[in-house]
Amino acid sequence: MTRWLGFISIVSVVALCFISATLPTPLYPIYEQAWSLVPSQISYIFSAYMVPLLAALLCFGRVSDTIGRYPVVLMALFCLIVGLILSAVAQGAALLIFARVVIGFGNGLVTTTAVLALAEAHPKNDKRLASIVASMAISLGFGFGPIVAGSIAQSGYYPLRSPYGVVAFLALLSTVLVVLSRQQLSGPAGSRPPLSIRPQMALPAYGRRLRFLLACMGGFATFTVGSLMAALVPSVMAPLLPWKGPLILGAAFVPMALACALIQLRRREVEPYRGLFYGFACFAAAVSSLVIGIKVDNGIPLLFALVFTGLGQGYAFMSSSVLATFNSDEHRRAANMSTFFMFCYTGAAGTVISIGWLADNIGLLPAVVIGSVLMLILMALLGVQAYRYAQEAVPSSSYV
Repeated sequence: MTRWLGFISIVSVVALCFISATLPTPLYPIYEQAWSLVPSQISYIFSAYMVPLLAALLCFGRVSDTIGRYPVVLMALFCLIVGLILSAVAQGAALLIFARVVIGFGNGLVTTTAVLALAEAHPKNDKRLASIVASMAISLGFGFGPIVAGSIAQSGYYPLRSPYGVVAFLALLSTVLVVLSRQQLSGPAGSRPPLSIRPQMALPAYGRRLRFLLACMGGFATFTVGSLMAALVPSVMAPLLPWKGPLILGAAFVPMALACALIQLRRREVEPYRGLFYGFACFAAAVSSLVIGIKVDNGIPLLFALVFTGLGQGYAFMSSSVLATFNSDEHRRAANMSTFFMFCYTGAAGTVISIGWLADNIGLLPAVVIGSVLMLILMALLGVQAYRYAQEAVPSSSYV
């Protein structure tokens, strides 16, 4: 069991970081009432962690190659715990946004490092399994964040504080696991590059570049659709559900998380380009269901939208992570993966902020409909390209 301790500790860190990303989701209606917020402010709160996350990816994505994975993971956990504490004591949007910035920086530190550390901590150095497990931890973290917060807040005991306190405690326990497994998180053996925080991204060699970019767009689509559902859909869904409360709203996201887990557990051997195609198709179905739910003023299509989103996350992010890792250059893998995750978080932040700003001017429902239609067009174009690559793909067992 001890040889798996490092692997398990990194999985717990990644899951907690991304649970924290969507932890406020079922609390947004409460924030709206308590602080008189408009849709754009909700989008700023949700997306506030994206900018520092991107900065951490660009400037610190390669730091773990120099100083090792262990200190970087500890720094990420420190940021996570501080950000959660600040979230718990926030009395207004300004401090909550700052807390999200701190959490985002921690997430940026751990994102690239985790993918690399999982492969190195795996007893057999299985890169494919490491990529799949990392994508599962990220996707499930996003999916289960709302139910964690909703179930805790439903008690009525400081609903805007207690969820953050519970997750901060779990982050402390995760820190203990990381400390116990520090020998397995030392980083790559041999000579290491000099320390540098100069922003740098890198695309792989020309022959792999187009396929790598398609993988990047798979991550972009995963985070774009998932963030739309987590940030703005709760405000759309809350009036349409027959039951009320943060637990009900959080529980509505459980099908999304379970659908994602089912795909990544049962379909992990799917050929990656085919999996990417399935993911784009599911995202197209998700945004279509979202539009239908808004048009007919019914919560049932919105629940289908969440299920399709979970299926899409399961296929698209798992497959895009494998393809990004496989098509990266060995000598600059960290820089390549930083580029991959930059696409992911640009999609999440840009989409949510744009729709939130539009909602202030034309209303939330029309803004979500316009954003969904644009996403549907993009998913169709990406799906066609993924299908073309799937027709000439090598067997799934080659992606190791």
